[in-house]
Amino acid sequence: MEAFDEAYKELNKAQKEAVDTIEGPVMVIAGPGTGKTQILTLRIANILAKTDTEPENILALTFTEAATHNMRRRLAELIGNSAYRVVINTFHGFCNDIIRRFPEDFPRIIGSKSITEVDQVAIIETVIEEGDFVLLKPFGDKFLYVRDIVGSISELKREGVTPEDFAERIKAEQKEFAHIPDLYHDKGAHKGKMKGDYQKLERKLLKNEELARVYQLYQDALTEKKQYDFNDMILEVKKALEQNKSLLQILQEEHQYVLVDEHQDTNNAQNKIVELLMSYHSSPNLFVVGDEKQAIFRFQGASLENFQYFKHSYPKVKLITLTENYRSTQTVLDTAERLLASQSPLRKNAPHTELPIRIAEFATDASERYFIAHDIQEKINPPNPPAGGGGGVAPEDIAILYRNNKDAFPIARDLARLGIPHTIESDQELFTQSDVRTLLIILDAVANYGKEEKITALLHLPLFAIDPLDTYKTLRKAADLRKNNLYDLLDTSEVKDIAELGIKLKNWVKESKKIDLLNFFEHIIRDSGLLEDMLGSGNAGERFDAVNALFDEVKQLVEIKNDATLADFFVYIETIKKHKLFLKRKAQGNAKGKVRLMTAHRSKGLEFAHVYIIRAQDGIWGGKIDRDRLPLIESVYKLVK
Repeated sequence: MEAFDEAYKELNKAQKEAVDTIEGPVMVIAGPGTGKTQILTLRIANILAKTDTEPENILALTFTEAATHNMRRRLAELIGNSAYRVVINTFHGFCNDIIRRFPEDFPRIIGSKSITEVDQVAIIETVIEEGDFVLLKPFGDKFLYVRDIVGSISELKREGVTPEDFAERIKAEQKEFAHIPDLYHDKGAHKGKMKGDYQKLERKLLKNEELARVYQLYQDALTEKKQYDFNDMILEVKKALEQNKSLLQILQEEHQYVLVDEHQDTNNAQNKIVELLMSYHSSPNLFVVGDEKQAIFRFQGASLENFQYFKHSYPKVKLITLTENYRSTQTVLDTAERLLASQSPLRKNAPHTELPIRIAEFATDASERYFIAHDIQEKINPPNPPAGGGGGVAPEDIAILYRNNKDAFPIARDLARLGIPHTIESDQELFTQSDVRTLLIILDAVANYGKEEKITALLHLPLFAIDPLDTYKTLRKAADLRKNNLYDLLDTSEVKDIAELGIKLKNWVKESKKIDLLNFFEHIIRDSGLLEDMLGSGNAGERFDAVNALFDEVKQLVEIKNDATLADFFVYIETIKKHKLFLKRKAQGNAKGKVRLMTAHRSKGLEFAHVYIIRAQDGIWGGKIDRDRLPLIESVYKLVK
């Protein structure tokens, strides 16, 4: 325990109290940079040292895979190999493990296939098409609400609300609505008419009533197709723990100590699972850590009500507040406090030099990006370096933060123009990647063999290195002949590159009829020369990630439909484009020697010497207009009964 003793000595008084209080319910209010991960790992080590608890009987729940790896790594530094026996997992990972270990208790999930958001959209479209709806099926655009419905159903599942629960809650709210004493104007020009605010509330209730029917039909369709979506795992585990006392007892005996990180991010379903696991004891060994400031962001699942609910559920809870910050200067902390006040302001406990926060105002986004890119260039390569060299800032010590994923690409282009190495660590829209666009153009030409506009796009791809003038002459010749013979001209072209592409295209069409979609996808990547082109580039890893992300979408399609064809794939792609779904390419992991671009949310827990916050203006970071066309009734979010 030498490593533990050394780390424990470095803790402040409040941190030591959190580590030492190993029995009963404990809530720690911990702002950024106050050592949350440190106290979580030290507390686990302390439990193992002071009790006869086995590592397997401790459960730590986090919200990201990165957080689980970080916690386990730190724990291993304290207690060695025993750290790998402690159950450290995300909520979804934990529920998935329960389903895998006790398959007989989850007939709804076992034997079923997981579906993507694209599949969800397709099912909802069918429900809307075939159903009798009014508000959620407007005459001008019957599929207008499809994406809103998918989002609302996901939200309902995250809050642990089943279709039956939802229908009952709506009935209760409609009953309350009918008994509102001042529903109607009693005088004036609108006498006898319902007041405007109540008309909006009535419309909201009617939309939710229709949504409840869609939700039930959606779940019925999933059951019939033997499918489930991402949020079903947590919902099914919650239902099983509520109904299956034997399973609940097994898990309660296994998990004697439970720790929850980022508690403000937990939703109703997750809270209920933790509550059920701990329900055997009136004063359970439950330790939660959360940040009250982050609890204002309900749109990310965080809720201040989580803190109130915990106090309500466990009246004897011990409250500990961490106020010493080991990450920022007092200038930064005071500025943050002025923007959003807290009950216990953070105090600096870091050796950083106090510097003012620089605020720069620009007339346009372009001028802002120009300034930032050149300012970063000067930091990395100062114009007047000190004698003997050096003096520049390491690129990885610089971060650019933004509110929305799409804000990354313009500033990334400006950095690229100046030759500044950088990496985008937020999720990126897959269709913006050049290799993905190239693959889609090739596959589209194969799927629509005979359509001239498809071959035109193919001939212009840089991958095939066809001289633009030769392409123009070929297209011009086909137009002059005034007949649909462009495909014939490919075979007879005197231009070697065009003739070879024509032969390849014919062969690809034949192959697409003979082999399955996954193997054909791989065949195209190799035979088109794209694989060789990627291998020979300086950013092969990044390009492979983009293509692999598209391949993952193909695999998802094949898992749902084993005999999927190219035509099915493009129906799938068309659904994505029609509903503007965001296909994500995972962020890159290797940031060494690169300026790091990410959303503010992804930057949680990270530290940088220099940080730029871009597009810091009203309507982007704050003051956004609420365009929620399908708001859920308030009772969905209620925790305290």
